[in-house]
Amino acid sequence: MIELTKVILENEMDLILAHKQSMRLAELTGLSLASQTTFATAVSEVSRSSIGNNITTTLTLYVSGKKEQPKFIYAVLEDDRQNFSELKDEGYKYAKKLVSNISVSTSDAGTRIELKFRLAQNIRIDDFIIEKWTIQFNNDPGISPYEEIKRKNRQLIELADRLRESEEQYRSLTDSLPIMIFSLNRKGALTFANKWVESYTGSTIENINNNQWQSILHPEDLAKTWENWKTNAESPDAIVVPEQRVKDIRTGEYRWHTGVSIAIVNENGSVMSRNNFLVDIHAQKLIEQTLKDNLELKQTKAELEEYIALLNQSNKQLEQFAYITSHDLQEPLRKISFYSDLLGHKFRHAIPPEALVFFENLIGASDRMRLLVKDVLSYSTMQKNEFDDLDLNVIAAEIIQDLEIAITEKNALITISELPVIQGNSRQIKQLFENLLSNALKFTRADQSPIVTINAVVTADVATIIVLDNGIGFEEVYVEKMFDLFQQLHPKGRYKGTGIGLALCKRIVDLHKGSIKAEGKLGEGAVFEIKLPLTQN
Repeated sequence: MIELTKVILENEMDLILAHKQSMRLAELTGLSLASQTTFATAVSEVSRSSIGNNITTTLTLYVSGKKEQPKFIYAVLEDDRQNFSELKDEGYKYAKKLVSNISVSTSDAGTRIELKFRLAQNIRIDDFIIEKWTIQFNNDPGISPYEEIKRKNRQLIELADRLRESEEQYRSLTDSLPIMIFSLNRKGALTFANKWVESYTGSTIENINNNQWQSILHPEDLAKTWENWKTNAESPDAIVVPEQRVKDIRTGEYRWHTGVSIAIVNENGSVMSRNNFLVDIHAQKLIEQTLKDNLELKQTKAELEEYIALLNQSNKQLEQFAYITSHDLQEPLRKISFYSDLLGHKFRHAIPPEALVFFENLIGASDRMRLLVKDVLSYSTMQKNEFDDLDLNVIAAEIIQDLEIAITEKNALITISELPVIQGNSRQIKQLFENLLSNALKFTRADQSPIVTINAVVTADVATIIVLDNGIGFEEVYVEKMFDLFQQLHPKGRYKGTGIGLALCKRIVDLHKGSIKAEGKLGEGAVFEIKLPLTQN
């Protein structure tokens, strides 16, 4: 059976709705007027009996599946009565005179009454028909304000159920990761934590808030951690969490962790809370300390091998996290976007103006989150690959062709001198050039058309590539951090982006054993200098 619509029967007004929907179903499936009336009257009589006993009943209307033969329409009424009697229930007895295919079953869960009416043998039921009928049931104008309110209330409940399902999927996802994921409000109190936080620290959210992390963080790191929080809590940008030692309740050992803190802002740009991710870096810290102190290799060999294995395991976990991000984390986002678009398309006229602002913000936040997930995935999955001989002139020409629309719209002038041949990864080098040229076309001045020049200087073993533009430039104070993740040098909302583009450029250059730096002045353009080896050994 395929469900078409559902009605909650609570009062006399609902009887009218039950009768109308039953008539509608019979009409859509091609029954005669007499058969329509017979089916709808039988449904109404059984429904009236339930309402007369002050019992809330659910009426669900179905149609046979595409491959079922013969085909029927069904009306199923379910309530919590456990003492239903076919012989005493007047509505049931009358309905049985009208519809021969009627049955009742009772259990600890309640009573289920099923009425079905046979359809013509030649009726066609396929996906298109089912979708058409479903839309008609959900979008036909109501016969009364009461019915319209009833319908929209049901649709809101269904939307709430879907959103709740998405939330449960997100919680299930975060609980499956061996990474501490938690949210802090503006006062620094925990409002959410995945299971790994509790299983690792042995403390609940309430306990952590009561002692302000004193039982979890190393005493030497506690003050520094809170100072960093107070300094950056109101910053809308993503910030790196300082390295800190967190107590492992299973061993009693303090292990080094670090991560990132991402701000959640409202429509005014004010920080409401922060989402935080902490990753165990204890293996890396021990390796660094070992090299720094120049300990004897024989004494530390066994321990290093153990922690290298842990590091490899951690890398695999991060790769799994990237895979999950590209699939499971995007699924709730797709659902939010889909149902937001559906709600906006069908019921925008019914949403109050003050609520419409929040609805538009919801859609915008969903789009930004989807773009952020895509960029984070690109960054986290990028790794060193096989290198080939690359003619940078060919790559530059491909980028110019890909950006043709943006160049035309901006009336931009792109000048490229003769470029060398280097060894590199074609996809990554192409992304490097595309990110730099896209930035040059994005951050332009209103009073001038963009002018971008790409030159190259080749020495014995290094190609130096200069990308110069006449855009809005930047303040020198930002040079040190502009290649970090999630860094945006301009007000959010003014230019599209996630703050990952230049971080990707630096990662690509690093994978090619090169370097990248930038110079610029506010209002006078920017210069990027990339040094890449001609060969990769």
